Amino acid sequence: MPAMQPTTDQMRRFAKDVHDGPIVMVNLLKFKTRAEYQPDDPEYGEPITGAEAYWRYNDALFMFSAEPQIGLEIVYDGPVAGMFIGDGDWDKVLVVRYPSRKHFLAMTSDPRYQDAHRHRAAGLLHQDLIETRPDS
Repeated sequence: MPAMQPTTDQMRRFAKDVHDGPIVMVNLLKFKTRAEYQPDDPEYGEPITGAEAYWRYNDALFMFSAEPQIGLEIVYDGPVAGMFIGDGDWDKVLVVRYPSRKHFLAMTSDPRYQDAHRHRAAGLLHQDLIETRPDS
């Protein structure tokens, strides 16, 4: 089922998980045809695509790659060329590595991330976010 945010149960499980090693988040992204900013957003009414709005969010994520308390690494960022197995309708795949879930949670609670999140909300129609553990 298409989603934009984790459910309460998903967030609780993620936050309470005892795994302390690296995690890799695989993002399957579907963009809105046109970005939909909220009336109180400075970008409200801009005639841009959902993909363009999401790039603004992506730029903010890149900023966190140089910060050790977050330490994210963008492993892969590219368009979907087609489905080989399955029938999903995705526009982009984004694979991001974090040193630990603590680092991921630090990013999501950072005020700069919260500010950039409006670009994600404006640009995404839906996404699937898959947590993997490279050391498992």
